[in-house]
Amino acid sequence: MSETDCQKVLREIELYLDRELAALRCVEIERHLDECSPCMSRKEFRVSLRALIASKCGCEDVPASLLVRIREELHRAPDAPS
Repeated sequence: MSETDCQKVLREIELYLDRELAALRCVEIERHLDECSPCMSRKEFRVSLRALIASKCGCEDVPASLLVRIREELHRAPDAPS
């Protein structure tokens, strides 16, 4: 996999996990994840992190404005090393 492909996938991984991408883009990301173990590891980490946060936070309703701010920060954050 090229670094560019990985960067694109990781930039959209949260949207993918939230099922907020078009079906075709989800298929492309799934193909990439099937072929790229570092990206699959990052995806699995984020899934685990989400589960941990969900289990520790009693809040079910998250304000939309908070979700927007979090996504903006994640988008701006430099990718952490694999």
